[in-house]
Amino acid sequence: MCWLVGLRVAPVAASFGFGLGLYASGAHWVWISIHDVAQTPFIIAALLQGAFILGLAGLFALNGWFYRRLHPLSEWIRFPGLVLISELIRSYFLTGFPWLLAGYAALDTPYQTLAPLIGVYGLSALAGIAAVALARRSWVLVPLAALAWVPSVSWTQPQDTRSFNLVQGNIPADKKWDPDWRERIIDRHLALTLDNPADIIIWSEAALPLLNQSADQFFQQLGEALPDSAIVSGRLIAGPKDRLPRYYNAMAGTGLAQGADYKSRLVPFGEYMPLERWLRGLIDFFDLPLSTIIAGQSSEPLQLDGWQPGSLICYEVAYPGLAWQVGRDSEILLSVSNDAWFGSSIARDQHLQMARMRALELGRPMLRATNDGITAHIAANGQVLAQLPNFTHAALRGEVQAVAGRTPYGWIGPWPWLAIASGLLIWALIAVPLRRRDR
Repeated sequence: MCWLVGLRVAPVAASFGFGLGLYASGAHWVWISIHDVAQTPFIIAALLQGAFILGLAGLFALNGWFYRRLHPLSEWIRFPGLVLISELIRSYFLTGFPWLLAGYAALDTPYQTLAPLIGVYGLSALAGIAAVALARRSWVLVPLAALAWVPSVSWTQPQDTRSFNLVQGNIPADKKWDPDWRERIIDRHLALTLDNPADIIIWSEAALPLLNQSADQFFQQLGEALPDSAIVSGRLIAGPKDRLPRYYNAMAGTGLAQGADYKSRLVPFGEYMPLERWLRGLIDFFDLPLSTIIAGQSSEPLQLDGWQPGSLICYEVAYPGLAWQVGRDSEILLSVSNDAWFGSSIARDQHLQMARMRALELGRPMLRATNDGITAHIAANGQVLAQLPNFTHAALRGEVQAVAGRTPYGWIGPWPWLAIASGLLIWALIAVPLRRRDR
């Protein structure tokens, strides 16, 4: 609501200030990823951190401009529409950074029952309407309050149940590719796996420091040792060669699990350099070798002994549209990650929060395996049934029940909200200038 009041006084400045505060407080952990883990020199890390936060705040500054452009429309349309426009831009511009969407605030409140109906974007629009109602002290607050009593409905039908084991190896980021740690990493994952047999076994993102033929041989032998298990591991799979070796960040199956799903949304500045074509050559920093990870699409999707999972690798769980595409017809959702990049910051909890929303939107349970936390079993209603503590190596065991059918959101996805936002963008960019020209 403070943002709304500021928009009325100084639209661009208020929006920029709101964005600056939001990301300086909510995404300060980027410093840990850039400086502490990646060991980027302090000055360069500070410049990247500042550019990252100022860039996102700049996207918010656009909101003030759009707010003025949409002036002919009622504030009941303008402000909720502005929220949607902001989240649309942040979700798709330069592959997107859909972090800290307003709708996540509905989790663990009575309003979370609306997520299977309208998704996180719909909840964000509802938050925009609530802000207008509060600012105007409108009677609309009454029906908004009544929405808190919408009953929870099970939109999907339970199917068969299988046991699972989520392996959390707890490998320090700076030791992952250390040759002296290689055997220790392998032995730790094997011990947590062989001591906890299950129908489904999930290892975290790029779990082992093995590539190409070495990885193929290892996982083939693991599948032979556990012939009754569907084993899924995060792996780096060789891709087309360029100036540097290139790899797909993937979830690959072994044993009763077959196929692989490749990561299609990469992390800006971590797995790829935004605007690399234009930045390379400007200063020496941008001429350094970049990450060797490339986006891809698998020709043989992952299968879990008859189950079709919806696979989301690390950062991908933040994308509502992507999760809807891969998960709407799945039996369960799978997510693997290595949140060691976040240190001990709030980013771990934010990441888990987004995973919970994806499960709730689609009405599907999620098995989430991470390197050092937060490994969790998430129910179809978004509640965490069990989780492992951070920074421990352990196995999370339990049973997961497949589901069939779709939630209302599972049928329509985020498209109605994105269509509304796109329509308002067109109005702001085309219709309003035409109106002025006609005068």
